[in-house]
Amino acid sequence: MNLNSKVGSFELANPFIAASGTYGYGTEYGDLSPAKEWGAVILKSVSRNLRPGNVPPRCCEVDSGMINSIGLANVGLEKFMAEKLPAFAAENPDATCIASLAGETLDEFLYLAENLSKAKAIKAFELNISCPNVAKGGMHFGADCNASRQLVSEMKKITSIPVWVKVTPSTTDPVGVATVCAEAGADAVVATNTIPAMKIDINRCRPVLGNITGGLSGPAIFPASLRIAYMIHKALPKLPLVGCGGVDCGEKAVQYILAGCSAVEIGTATFRQPDTLVQVKKFLAEYMDKMGFKSIEDFKGLAARI
Repeated sequence: MNLNSKVGSFELANPFIAASGTYGYGTEYGDLSPAKEWGAVILKSVSRNLRPGNVPPRCCEVDSGMINSIGLANVGLEKFMAEKLPAFAAENPDATCIASLAGETLDEFLYLAENLSKAKAIKAFELNISCPNVAKGGMHFGADCNASRQLVSEMKKITSIPVWVKVTPSTTDPVGVATVCAEAGADAVVATNTIPAMKIDINRCRPVLGNITGGLSGPAIFPASLRIAYMIHKALPKLPLVGCGGVDCGEKAVQYILAGCSAVEIGTATFRQPDTLVQVKKFLAEYMDKMGFKSIEDFKGLAARI
């Protein structure tokens, strides 16, 4: 059988992608989950300038998941290109690397893309449109169809690198956002990002997180993210789609593929079980053998053909 997969014209040795943030700058996991074993790895989101992130505490566990309020803390573009990216490329010459871009304005996204397009190690961009659009008063790009359309359209004008858009589950119309991104030329859509959430400490009588709220990830969000991926595929069956949210086992990964996804991102699960990739790859191979599927294409979107 063949575990290879394609997200548009983007070829992967297997359909599993290490999600942004949880895989750090690509060197932290070492032999625990080697970058070359993944179909691709998405490095920690990068912004134009250094971001210290939100005040601590930044993470907390909840039933079937975790809430993070990292605040997109990162070293900034200059240090990313001078230190982090070269270190990753040197240690992982056989890995496929995707850059996650986190801009607060259209100009910042374009600046990041223009500069990172020069880096040979970068094979695709994932746009984090859950970032606050400062020029529009803080509304997320992903909650504004016009802003999303403009962002993707302008990105495609300045780079030949594939552009993936990570949609937010916070919008009331994820299909609408995916549609305008596709019309603007997005090479793929990633469904979805974390879900806004919070936790309160009943003994201290105050929110647990320093930023009060954060993003819920882990198994708790899987059914919601799967639904959005399914809806997008049903509406836009030709749009390359990547599933993201809550995958901690092979069965959930297969569900994303059946819903129409060509690839699946895995993130929070690797905190608890760094070798999650080994298990999901094994499950996928056994599932395909049992079902008689020879390739990912044989069952991609099968559940949506009703």
